[in-house]
Amino acid sequence: MAQKNGRVSRIEKDGWAMVVTEKGDACSNCESAQFCHSLADCSRMETRVLNRANAEVGDRVCISLSSRSVFKSALILYILPTLSLFWGAIIGWGLHNYIGIGETGAAILFGFVGLVLGFTSAGLISKRQTADSKLTPVITAIIQPAGESHLTRMPAVLRNK
Repeated sequence: MAQKNGRVSRIEKDGWAMVVTEKGDACSNCESAQFCHSLADCSRMETRVLNRANAEVGDRVCISLSSRSVFKSALILYILPTLSLFWGAIIGWGLHNYIGIGETGAAILFGFVGLVLGFTSAGLISKRQTADSKLTPVITAIIQPAGESHLTRMPAVLRNK
């Protein structure tokens, strides 16, 4: 299970919250890092999550996303359009005599159509799964409530010294 700690920046209606997290090491190597919804200093990121723990603004929380969901979404996003491109090209190559264009042209045309259908299908599947909360990060625990200081979390032995 993928987990990350962050702080609740605002509460939205219908059980949603916005959580600010620090960008990880993987973000620095990602070619799409500049397209993420990052805050002004670019070292933090704001994410919309389900607030099942009833966290409040300022709470330090743990957000989770199951590894199975991450794997499944990667398959949908990468494999489905690739397979659609591949099968579209094969179908176009096979039908080139019936549509009156060359093998290469038919393969390119049908491959493009397959790619578009693959991305459209991936988008529809992703929307449905997001609506069903299958691909949505969830606040699983409140690590530190907003009003609690670090000193109150220390063991009593250390506080008295």
